[in-house]
Amino acid sequence: MPQVKGGNKRQGGKSSRSGSSRSAKAPTPARDAVVKRSSDLGSIFMGIFFLVAILIAAAAWMGGSISIVETKANQLADGVAKTLGFSVQTIHVVEHLSPEQETRLRNALSVVEGDSMFRANPHELRDRLETVPGFGGIEVHRFWPDQIAIVATPLETSVLLRNDQTGEIVPMNMTGERAADDEPQGEFHLIQGVGALAAYPELHDELQNFPAIETRLRYAERQGERRWDLIMTSGVRVKLPEGMDRYPALASLAALQREAGVLDRQVQTIDMRDPARVYVRRRQLEAGLGDVERAG
Repeated sequence: MPQVKGGNKRQGGKSSRSGSSRSAKAPTPARDAVVKRSSDLGSIFMGIFFLVAILIAAAAWMGGSISIVETKANQLADGVAKTLGFSVQTIHVVEHLSPEQETRLRNALSVVEGDSMFRANPHELRDRLETVPGFGGIEVHRFWPDQIAIVATPLETSVLLRNDQTGEIVPMNMTGERAADDEPQGEFHLIQGVGALAAYPELHDELQNFPAIETRLRYAERQGERRWDLIMTSGVRVKLPEGMDRYPALASLAALQREAGVLDRQVQTIDMRDPARVYVRRRQLEAGLGDVERAG
């Protein structure tokens, strides 16, 4: 009897352990879903790895360029990202821009809807947009899983710049960058010459105090990166001194205009480089024509 009793205890213990083992390993729906998802992701990444390896081997065997493999791999990565929900769906341009300005930014971005979000690096995208003239304060933000936002401020025109009288007129901002305006407007000053843009802000501030000169200005030409010549609408060329002597010269020129209307007369040049004197040269057109008639 003791042996039988003991045998029953061992059997009961074994049965209990077996039952507890079966209970611990019993499958559940949630656990099965997690296992299945992990298995699917693992299969996808393993498939990508093997496919890239096959492409590289094929390119090496066929003597093809590795750039072809890179392009195919990027296309494959874009497809996987789109499958997982990480592709660009929306590109917002956060600023009041004209349709043409917005198009220029979108074209420079080189990212379109459907591209992989993983390849839309905000720093690289900003570097691309900074090459587009006419914009400042550019920011690019990436919002997961599928949005890109662009913040760009169009630079307003401060002055019109050209290299010489035959050069292209370019709208510029005070920052030294090209402005966003596509059509140069007549209310801005026109300047030309080497170093003109850097020296213009000071001249601009001074001209604001002399409207009789500013309203008659056709363009300003920088001479030797030291001083300015003002070419007026009447054709008069005013040679200004350099440095601190320029403002007193402008004041004297404004006084001459009030007293004698010198900027509206048949004058070729007004040389104000000598602080003590003003040299005025009249045009020789009428005298030249008279000499021609007498010679005939």
